[in-house]
Amino acid sequence: MSTEEIFTVIASMLGGLALFLLGMNTLSDSLSTMTGGLLDRVLGKITKNAFLGFLFGAGITAVVQSSSAITVLSVGLVNSGIIGLKQASSLIIGANLGTTATAWLLSLNALDGESLLMTIVKPSSFSPFLAIISVALTMFAKSRVKKNIGSVLLGFAVMMIGMNLMSQAVAPLRELPVLKDTLMSFTNPILGFGFAMLFTMLVQSSDAVVGIVQAFALSVGVTFGMAIPLVCGAQVGTCITALLSSMGTSRNGKRTAFVNLYYNLLKTIPFLIIFYVANGIWHFSFMEESVGAIGIPIFHTTVNLLACIIWLPGSGVLVGLAQKTLPYDKKEKEEMANRLTMLDENLLGNPSFALEQTDKAVRALADASIESLKMAVKIDDTPDALEDVDRLCGRVAQFENQIDEYLVKISTVSSDPKNMNYSVFLSNVTSSFAQMGKMAVRIKDMIIEYRKKFGDTSDIITDDDRLEARVFAESYAELMELTISGFEERSFSLSYTVQLYREQITYLCDVMRWRHIRNLHTDEGRQEFRTFITDIFYVEEHLIDVCDAIADAVIRYLQGKGEQIRISDDEKEKKLQHVRQLFADKRKLLGIE
Repeated sequence: MSTEEIFTVIASMLGGLALFLLGMNTLSDSLSTMTGGLLDRVLGKITKNAFLGFLFGAGITAVVQSSSAITVLSVGLVNSGIIGLKQASSLIIGANLGTTATAWLLSLNALDGESLLMTIVKPSSFSPFLAIISVALTMFAKSRVKKNIGSVLLGFAVMMIGMNLMSQAVAPLRELPVLKDTLMSFTNPILGFGFAMLFTMLVQSSDAVVGIVQAFALSVGVTFGMAIPLVCGAQVGTCITALLSSMGTSRNGKRTAFVNLYYNLLKTIPFLIIFYVANGIWHFSFMEESVGAIGIPIFHTTVNLLACIIWLPGSGVLVGLAQKTLPYDKKEKEEMANRLTMLDENLLGNPSFALEQTDKAVRALADASIESLKMAVKIDDTPDALEDVDRLCGRVAQFENQIDEYLVKISTVSSDPKNMNYSVFLSNVTSSFAQMGKMAVRIKDMIIEYRKKFGDTSDIITDDDRLEARVFAESYAELMELTISGFEERSFSLSYTVQLYREQITYLCDVMRWRHIRNLHTDEGRQEFRTFITDIFYVEEHLIDVCDAIADAVIRYLQGKGEQIRISDDEKEKKLQHVRQLFADKRKLLGIE
């Protein structure tokens, strides 16, 4: 061949590769756009079952035609806290099986036959027609859905045309001695594996490398001895995409990329070692035979099926290896505890789903706030206890800032009235739960100050004081439980009951506070104690206001959604009488008329 002919072949080969990669990326991106973030939501639910996650990962990869896209998505989902490492492993294993569909699809170009049907089913035959249809949809359709469908078809058509172009480009090289020598060198498993791995890292697509091997198999001739290490190397090389995408994510996101790497290493290297040891003993005759276009997808699928059988039940080993590679330390655990990973900016493309994730974040804030109050009430003077309360209250403040910032971002991408109502509701309850964290700091400081002044208070606190503390502790526990349940269940009935509690417990606080103030100057030796108790009542009244604000936010949110409030006047009256009777018993215990 002349220099000009070689140059033409190389140019055509590179052009075909470029079209193949462009088509694959267009297909993947267009399908992601069509789902509008729905894929994230579905994966978050389905992967709770490992087998369903595996099946879904295989199926969606077969459609998207890119295991890298699903693996990168898994990194993002773990980084966002939507799924865990264990769930991501089943998704990754499925994606690696699903990517074999590309090789099967490309093998259709090798179908033999003179009939019209055999000609039509070849991707190289129907791809130009798909391209025309896709261009028409993209240019003339007004519907965004139709335009997205056009983009999907265009990506598929371009990918098939690129594959066909590569196959045609290398056909003239069939008799070139240097090419034969190069291909023969790949029968060395180490050389073939290393070359395919490095080349895949360069193009960041194992499907592209497998496609190139198939193109050579169709036009030049590739033996099983050449193809086996090349296909295995490509599967390891594609891990670079997930590793690169994990940069800038949390360490848990990076661990997901390592799960993918270890899976592909443990899938291919032990197989190659066992296979070539066996070949050295029994000398498999088929190693010198032409692999053909169909042999590559058969081998590719067989390896991945065997790996699925072994590693799907053993995915915990992959997770363990990733965690040993990037072990958890105290600083990371603290950072993870203080970071609401579910608030991922990649989810903003689907505002409704982003708000659902924000809802989870608010629940985490609520849990931290309640825990901070419990710790503050039971505080002792040890440095560790003081540090724990301050740390937890600091976490509440960080959660509030993260949620507020995320809600602002959501508001910039969505003006839907339902989303706005949801966003305002979450913003209101976020502010209220954050107030609880601030109150915990105040309660802690008051208790510490009191203990410094009085030390052992056993001679100051009377039986009546203990009874009073018990009655109020029970009342606040009931109020908090109603508030949290009303928020989590979005219950008008429970939130309405919170408002009834507010009236009764506020009255109880007022009476007891004025009783302490009235006795402030007549109770010898207990003046400072009564002053402390009245200060506590002011803080507790603030807590009552916060609970009432949360209940009111729930009620207004339900009304904003246009939901029917399913509570009759008779039920309201029954609730009112029940709460009144409950607090009548409490007043009787405290000696209040």
